[in-house]
Amino acid sequence: MKKRLLVLLCAFSILLPSVAFAKSADPNKNDVVYGAALSEEQINQMNETFGVGKNDENLNYTKASGSDLQKYLGYYTDDSNMISSVYIKKLPENSGIKVNIVTPANITSITQGQYTNAAITAGISDADIYVASPKPVTGESALVGVYVAMELSGENVDPNRAKVAQDELETVNEIAEENKNNSDFDPSDLDKVVIEVKQKLADHKEETGEAADANQINIYIQDALKDVNLENILSDNNINILINYFDKYQNSSAIDSEEVRENLMKFGNELANNAGKFYNDNKDSIDSIAKEAQDSGLLDSLLNFFRQIGNSFIRIFGSSNDSNDNN
Repeated sequence: MKKRLLVLLCAFSILLPSVAFAKSADPNKNDVVYGAALSEEQINQMNETFGVGKNDENLNYTKASGSDLQKYLGYYTDDSNMISSVYIKKLPENSGIKVNIVTPANITSITQGQYTNAAITAGISDADIYVASPKPVTGESALVGVYVAMELSGENVDPNRAKVAQDELETVNEIAEENKNNSDFDPSDLDKVVIEVKQKLADHKEETGEAADANQINIYIQDALKDVNLENILSDNNINILINYFDKYQNSSAIDSEEVRENLMKFGNELANNAGKFYNDNKDSIDSIAKEAQDSGLLDSLLNFFRQIGNSFIRIFGSSNDSNDNN
């Protein structure tokens, strides 16, 4: 899969006389990181997309190159393959993280939820991250630009966690691509599975002092899949890929991070809130469908479906909220 990235990569920033690129950055300023392959015209396009000026004194401007890709992820590509850009708005402590894809037509593979989960794994927090590209790219290496900005601002980036986060993006993207034509598969459900298994692995290590074996990881995955009605959707190969990934995850420093726990809970609650917002925004249509179901004798099945959805959110996030309330 990593060979694929040589022709599909996206990271960030270009050295042009008209833009002053920093070798160090003011940690109090927001960051813009451009793709190294971008022309000046494309740089201006990204500025317009992000709503920023070319030489704003309140921003840090920098770039990420093929060498940065090698530094953080362990493999190299030419700068000509570095295309995507990121705009990072720093937030107060304990704000969590949110990723926004502002050119969705040009980020062809990675979803907002996949970016967010991987960013949490990498240790990124307290930021709104905006991802954009002037032309279609997969988006699999977009977080590299964030790592560059973090280090320029004096923050430490753990290369091992960065690599695990990249493995996560590749893993969930591979599974999503394989199942994209299945009407019963929703990538956001896979995001919930990833959150739940991460939380269970952290609890397992805290309770036992040891990492979970492959069999236990499989149990956690199967339980999480049932919570979102994906237990009969993913293939055995998909499950094995997930087991291999989560084994790497639990052997990274992310497993012991309280910040990761908190950000996973915030992200999970956001997904739950989005589900509630979906109902409110579509209440009339949903109620109409429910009335038709009642008239046709299918109401019980419909109610059971929504009950399962509600129970899954309670199982995934309820214990975390209870724990927070007690602290």
